[in-house]
Amino acid sequence: MWTLVGGVASVLSILGWLGLSNAGELKDLLADSRPSSSSTAPYTSSPTDRVPDDSDTGEGSAEGPEPDPEPSTPAPDPTEKAFEAISVGDCLTVYDTGRGGTSVDWSVGAPPDPVSCAGEQAQVQVTAINTDCPTSYGKSYWSYRSTTTGDNTKLCLTRVYHANYCILGRQSGDSISLALMTAVACRREPVPVPYNQIMHITGVYRAPAGADANNCRRVAGDQTRYWAALVDDGATLLCTTIYQGS
Repeated sequence: MWTLVGGVASVLSILGWLGLSNAGELKDLLADSRPSSSSTAPYTSSPTDRVPDDSDTGEGSAEGPEPDPEPSTPAPDPTEKAFEAISVGDCLTVYDTGRGGTSVDWSVGAPPDPVSCAGEQAQVQVTAINTDCPTSYGKSYWSYRSTTTGDNTKLCLTRVYHANYCILGRQSGDSISLALMTAVACRREPVPVPYNQIMHITGVYRAPAGADANNCRRVAGDQTRYWAALVDDGATLLCTTIYQGS
C-alpha cells in the first residue's frame, strides 16, 4: 500500500516539473517528440561518370581516330628531268642512227649535257620546246612522255652539219635520197635497211640563189658526182658524195 502511494506521488511530481496537469498530456508530449516516418532523408548527389575530352592524356583516355596516311610521292623520272633541263639554243650530240627505217631512232635514250654549238661534237640544235615542230629538210623533233607524271616534253631539233662527216643515203638508180638527220661513221660497212649508201659530206655552204649540186664543185673542172640538199629553210647548201674510203 505504501509502495503504491509512493509511486503515484513520484508521477505527480514529474508532471508538475514538466508543467503538465495529467498523464494524458504527457502521452501527447511524447508522441509529438517522435520522428515522423514521412521525413525525407538529406539529399546526397551521386557521383557521375565524366567523359574524357580531347585534353585528357592520362592512361585509359579514349584515343581519337588514326590520321590518314600522307599520299606517297612518286619517284622522280630521270629521263623527264633530262628533257626538262634542256633549253632553246642548246646543242646536243644526238643523231638518228637510221635503224628505225623511216622513223627516227635517236642515238641515246635521254638528252645528254649540251655541248658548244661551235664544236664538231654538236649534231643537233634545239630551236623550240613543247610546240609544233617543223619537219622539213634537216629538221625533226624528239618527244618523251613520262610514265611517272604523264607529262610530255617535246624538243624541236635542227641538224648541225660538219664537212668530212658522213650520213646515210638510199640510192635508186642515179637518185639518192639523203637521210638528213642521220650520222654514221665514215667507213665501208653494212648499213641499216632501207639505206644502202654512206654519203660523205664534202662541204656546208651558204646557199647562193638557185643553188644545186653544180655549186658543190670544189675546183675548176671537178668531175666528182655530187648529191646536194638545201637545209636551214634553204639558207644552207649541203654537198655530199658516195663515200669511197675503205
